[in-house]
Amino acid sequence: MTASERFRRFLAGEPVDRSPAIEWAPWWRLTVERWHGEGLPEDAKSVEQIQEYFGLDKCLQTSVTCKTAATPRPAGHGLGIMEDEKGWAEIRKTMFPPVETVLSEARFAELERRRARGDTLQFFTVEGFFWYPRTLFGIENHLYSFYDYPELYMEMCEAYADWLIELFRYVFSRFRFDFMSFAEDMSYNLGPMISQECFEAFLAPFYRKVIPVIHEYGIPVFIDSDGDITKAVDWYASVGADGMFPLERQAGVDVSTYLQKQPQMAFIGHFDKMCMKFGADAMRAEFERVLPSMQSGKVIVSVDHQTPPDVSIENYREYVKLLFEYCGKVTHEGAEIAPCPVFADWGHEGEVSI
Repeated sequence: MTASERFRRFLAGEPVDRSPAIEWAPWWRLTVERWHGEGLPEDAKSVEQIQEYFGLDKCLQTSVTCKTAATPRPAGHGLGIMEDEKGWAEIRKTMFPPVETVLSEARFAELERRRARGDTLQFFTVEGFFWYPRTLFGIENHLYSFYDYPELYMEMCEAYADWLIELFRYVFSRFRFDFMSFAEDMSYNLGPMISQECFEAFLAPFYRKVIPVIHEYGIPVFIDSDGDITKAVDWYASVGADGMFPLERQAGVDVSTYLQKQPQMAFIGHFDKMCMKFGADAMRAEFERVLPSMQSGKVIVSVDHQTPPDVSIENYREYVKLLFEYCGKVTHEGAEIAPCPVFADWGHEGEVSI
């Protein structure tokens, strides 16, 4: 069973040999530096090389942006590059490159080579409708913009949505990714940074516009949001999202609650990275905590964000060993698992009717 087949069958609620054993996020630079001093070969530097070294199912990201080299860069983290309609008019001239230039022919060839190899999940990432305006306004002014510049916010997102639709139709007609994600990070440890009313007014219309286009190509849509998503999971489900990650345990999230609320959705992550430094017993206890959810729904356990540098290479090897052990306990054989809606017409040959 290839990585793609396993992933699609798992999300479709079909029996699999085991659940996917992936790390969707790269490791901290400091973590990799530590591991190089503990036996990780010096030439194992890329995400793909490190995944291969540990024997994980490979999971690699292709991330694109609507900005170009001509788009101004912020002066510091969290700062903006525009303030108002005048700034947007200037910035917009530097954005939204022709979609056929976003991925090179060499990149498409690389994607195809990995697909033919059969051992790699590949996902496509763009900025979401909360993240994208924030990169232009800056963090603080972005939160004020819902009140100070509501018409401008909508205009910015409308232009972005139109570009995304053109991008999706071009890219996905060339290569069908295993899944895609919208980068959002719209929650923190106490919940979403905006209200449901604000979400419905400013984000939902654009997700409802673009997600059906992605689904035309049989590609499931995940939302990447840190923090407590207990409220947000319902909001994103309402606009057609198929899943969310990384489900950070330190924010108090509980995937079993999400499976009850949105059983058709899939979830990636949720393994508490803070326990990893304490060794095998602590990690086994964490796997035992999440195992019932893995068996009852579409939960792909992975470190709930990036593995921190307090985790030794030996403890990480133990984590990978346990990951495969517990993934092997999840086959969905005989279980009643609600399929992701995008796979409602999924056939036994692994194809989606579109």
